[in-house]
Amino acid sequence: MSTLTPSISRLKSMLALEEKRLALQHQIDELQQEISAMGEQLFDGVVAAAAKTAGKVSRKARAKRGALKDQILAAMEAAGSAGVRVTELASTLGTKAANLHAWFHSTGKKVSGIARVSGGHYRLHPSATTTAKSPAPAKAVKKTKSAGKAKGSKRGGLTEKILASLGGAGRDGITVKEIAEKADTNYRNVAVWFATTGKKFPKIKKLRPATYRLAA
Repeated sequence: MSTLTPSISRLKSMLALEEKRLALQHQIDELQQEISAMGEQLFDGVVAAAAKTAGKVSRKARAKRGALKDQILAAMEAAGSAGVRVTELASTLGTKAANLHAWFHSTGKKVSGIARVSGGHYRLHPSATTTAKSPAPAKAVKKTKSAGKAKGSKRGGLTEKILASLGGAGRDGITVKEIAEKADTNYRNVAVWFATTGKKFPKIKKLRPATYRLAA
């Protein structure tokens, strides 16, 4: 009987320690849940604040609903499978990257065809419908012309170059990338032009994604 006493004592000690371990583990699990919940609330708050800022900017510009969407999709279509980064897109459209991040986290999730490549990097599936659904506001057109002027061209110079390229393209048309090379400008500027100013020219016909020609 005496030989079993130490073993029973150790067993009781082990059980007591196990109970303490379980209690501590329970506390750790509760703390982890609180940390996760606070992290989610923090992320939601940042996105909501960015979305609110984007809404204020939109109201100040008095842009029509869908104008930003058309410009974003036009730029993504022109970028092709390589996609576009939010920072580059913000520079092209003349807006804040935070506004675009908010758009992709809210409205962008409802647009079929938009895929997230990595953080702040998105692309458009080739089969997705793009641009030309809502007419772009006049202020958006002015932004596009300003982008063309950044290359040192006169006001309206980008329009003249694009129309000249379309006129010499023939029935097979010409791609946005080819027009950008001829006009010596960024292809995203050309893509946004087709989504805004280009809609005022009824003879411009879209043959397929990012490819256009002039009707006879």
